[in-house]
Amino acid sequence: MKGNRMDTHDPMLETLALNLRRAMAEADMSAADLARDSGVSIASLSRILSGQVNPSVGSMAKIARVLGISLDQLTGQPTVQTFNDKTSSRVAADMRTETDIIASFVLEDTHYSPKEAARLLANAATGSWVHSWTETLVDHEQIPLPRPVLAMQTGPRTITVDVAFPHELVETGSIVSLISVISAAVTSTGARIDDIRIPPVLLRTFAGPSEGLQGVRDASNKYGRPLLSATMRPVVGLSPKVYGRAVFEALGGGIDITCDPTLLHSIPSNDWRSRFRYVSDALEMARSQSGEGKVHAVNISAHDVEEMLRRAEEAAIHKIGAVLVDSGAIGWSALQSVATYCHSHDLVLCAMGGRVLNNGPLSQQLVAKLLRFAGCDVVSVGSPLRGNATARRNIKGIVTALRGENYAALPEGHVMYDQPTCGIKNALPACGGGHNAWHLPQLIDALGDDVILQCGGSTMGHPWGSQSGATANRTAVEALIKARNEGSNLAVDGRSILLEAAGHCAELKEALNYWREGSFLFGVISGTEVDNLGAVIIRDQLGGNKAKRPAKGEAVLKDLTTGRTIKRHKEPPATPEEDK
Repeated sequence: MKGNRMDTHDPMLETLALNLRRAMAEADMSAADLARDSGVSIASLSRILSGQVNPSVGSMAKIARVLGISLDQLTGQPTVQTFNDKTSSRVAADMRTETDIIASFVLEDTHYSPKEAARLLANAATGSWVHSWTETLVDHEQIPLPRPVLAMQTGPRTITVDVAFPHELVETGSIVSLISVISAAVTSTGARIDDIRIPPVLLRTFAGPSEGLQGVRDASNKYGRPLLSATMRPVVGLSPKVYGRAVFEALGGGIDITCDPTLLHSIPSNDWRSRFRYVSDALEMARSQSGEGKVHAVNISAHDVEEMLRRAEEAAIHKIGAVLVDSGAIGWSALQSVATYCHSHDLVLCAMGGRVLNNGPLSQQLVAKLLRFAGCDVVSVGSPLRGNATARRNIKGIVTALRGENYAALPEGHVMYDQPTCGIKNALPACGGGHNAWHLPQLIDALGDDVILQCGGSTMGHPWGSQSGATANRTAVEALIKARNEGSNLAVDGRSILLEAAGHCAELKEALNYWREGSFLFGVISGTEVDNLGAVIIRDQLGGNKAKRPAKGEAVLKDLTTGRTIKRHKEPPATPEEDK
């Protein structure tokens, strides 16, 4: 220990700092000038020069460009290692044949060079070999083995490696076999799989969605706008009869698709047979009274595949039309078994739940792609309005993987390769994340029409009931689509469009007053005894903002149509008629 600094050093960061100091001396440039020209803060640059920080590849690229040197010179090692002498292009045809599976692996916080990382992953993917008499019976030149084709340094301690796998290693039509073969390279290496390019010769053996995007629209008979869905609340506690009533009210109010929570299976207070029967009655009544196509997705997740298929059969008998599974819990083999049954019985298959796209070393967009190829018609995704810019770009990549046809690479969304789809139907993303009517303009502007907007919380939590909540969301969507088709920009004019529509719909007006503008329902608790609201921004019609901290258990809102300030406790704000 020396002072407050430990005498353990990272050789790679020290090399970077030394090369940077040399380049600055040769360019006769001070740290202040370099920070100004590159856009990197002087504090960050100082830490880089002292070897105390692991900078991003973007920052290094800016610094190298200002100094007039290559990224290789700055880092002190090659950033790209190719395994043929002709090209270094990531998508060059001579790096792999059209029948190869290409997988992109990312090694983070590693001291390996690109060449060492490539050999490590290739050896892990090949598996262990021992010398035996059986080895003399095979021709080594004819054995299809994985091989690295490209290795790139994408950060001081981050390596990306492309490995080609002969398609003969994967069983046709099997997602399990594909993941098993590709994931062999992850064993003991700690790598993450960013993307997989599946060649047409293998992709044609996957069934894909049976109904797809167009089939879901046909079932609901809705075109030209996003579909609205609501998950029933509360998750537990309702009897099957009351549960069916809740489904009827949501569908009758204007919701297109209702669905079971992924946490609701078959429990004593709400067994699956009774629930299916009452949901079927609710669907029939809602279709009859509204004259519209209505869909409910029942949860068939169970302890074994036979039981799930039994429940799917019951859903088909009752003409429910859709089933859902928690794909993150049941596994890929069970998912494909259910998809095969749904394909032959005209059932829409939904992969729902908050952990659908979380699958260990696989990136979220890759899981979305595999769910589509496995046969899911609807896949639950996150919200493009939540999180940081990186999270929003990830959602863009996920949506591309679900809806794209022969789509191109989108590196910022972790779509690393061009992917042919070979006629496999598009899947429909179901975008959730605690949305209410205030979020609809941005959602439609970001995702377009071919999406399911999940708004179960704002539907079931409307102060006048779930039917009013459904009417409010339906009115908002139709008003926004009408205005957009007439030339309005939803990102700019969305708020004024909602306020104008609220003048003709009391349910929407109440919803806009009840839900805070810009707030999400998950992770934000309003009007409780716990003082967790922080500062609530009150916006007036002239655009001025005034921050005010609410009292304990109180939310401060503003009626955006009348200009009346509201202090809401446990009860919803009074309507103008009640004030009179």
